[in-house]
Amino acid sequence: MAISTDNVVFDREPLKVDRLWAVVATHPSGQQEHIVGFHTEAEAREWRASVGCEAWLRTRGYAGWRLRERMRLKRHR
Repeated sequence: MAISTDNVVFDREPLKVDRLWAVVATHPSGQQEHIVGFHTEAEAREWRASVGCEAWLRTRGYAGWRLRERMRLKRHR
């Protein structure tokens, strides 16, 4: 997968971790981060288009990101 130098890329499918669900984000540097704590798969999917996701991105320095912009999703193989 080619990693964008401008965007955080979210895996298309949430990941099940024990009893919780996680969203995997890949930073432009290639570092992956697991956002854990969702109780359902649907909750994890919905988070990616939420104000909570926008806040998560802003706390990591991606201040120019907007919810209305097209989200980059990594294809799950």
